[in-house]
Amino acid sequence: MKETRLENQIKRDMDAGLFKRRSSSALKAYRDAAKAMVKDKSIHLRINGRDLEALKSLAAKKRKKYQTYIGEILHREAQKAA
Repeated sequence: MKETRLENQIKRDMDAGLFKRRSSSALKAYRDAAKAMVKDKSIHLRINGRDLEALKSLAAKKRKKYQTYIGEILHREAQKAA
């Protein structure tokens, strides 16, 4: 089976030493961080129309979707409380 360009690039990068083996504790930390980022719940939220427009405007300035931006704000505040 012929290898793709990506597979060939990965092999070259491995040969060049660009990939490093990680310890099991580092892998566990990466796994835990990935699990913490999983979005497994949804909510329905009613907010003031002006607030929503302001949030959409802020999100657009950051080149993000407004729902993603609102989720980031909520996540940041939840982390402060934890």
